[in-house]
Amino acid sequence: MNEAPHPEPPQNGLSRQQPQFGFSHMPPPPSHPPQPRLSPGVEYAQQSEYARASLDMPQLVNAARIVLFLLAGLLIVLALTALAEADATENSLDRHSGFPGPLPSAAHAAAVQTSVAQTGMFWSVIYAALALVLAVRFGKGGNTLRIGTIFYGAWLCVIGCFALALTADVAPTATVIATVVELASGVLLIVLMVQREGIAWFGRPRH
Repeated sequence: MNEAPHPEPPQNGLSRQQPQFGFSHMPPPPSHPPQPRLSPGVEYAQQSEYARASLDMPQLVNAARIVLFLLAGLLIVLALTALAEADATENSLDRHSGFPGPLPSAAHAAAVQTSVAQTGMFWSVIYAALALVLAVRFGKGGNTLRIGTIFYGAWLCVIGCFALALTADVAPTATVIATVVELASGVLLIVLMVQREGIAWFGRPRH
C-alpha cells in the first residue's frame, strides 16, 4: 500500500527569523570627523617655527643682557679714564713734594684722589669682568644665573650708595660717573630679572 506523504514542516519562516538579542536598536558608535593631514613639508615647517620661537630670548631678558654688556664697556672706559686722572694727580703731587715741611693742602687732596682713583679702577675692572661673564651665559643659564644677576645688581646698588656717600667729594669725576652707572645698572637689572618673562626664560627646560 502506498502511504500518503507526510507534510514537511515549514522552514522558510524559521530560516528567515534570526534570534534578536536587543542590539538592533542601539545607536552606532560616534564617529569623529577625519582630521586633515598636513603634508610633511608643512608639518616640519610648523615644528621648526615652534622650536625657534621657544628658543628666542624674550625682549626683557635681552635688554638685561645688553645692560650687562654696556655696563662692562662703560666700566672699562671709566676705569681707564680714572687711571689717567690718577696719573695727572700723581704728577701734580710730585711737583709739590719738593717743598720743605708738611705737604700743602692741594698736594694732600691730590694724594687722596690718586688713592680713590686707583681703588675705583680696580673694582671697575672686576665688576666689568663679572658683567661679561653673566651676559655671555644668558643663553644657556638657568635659574641660578638669574638669581646671581639679581644679587649682582643688588651689590652694585649697595656699593654705589656707599661710594657716593663717602667719596663723592674727593673722588675724581670718572670715578663718580662710574659709581652712578653702577647704581643705575643695578636697579635696572633687578627690575628686569624679576619680571615674568625672565622667570620663564631661566626656568625653561634645557636639553
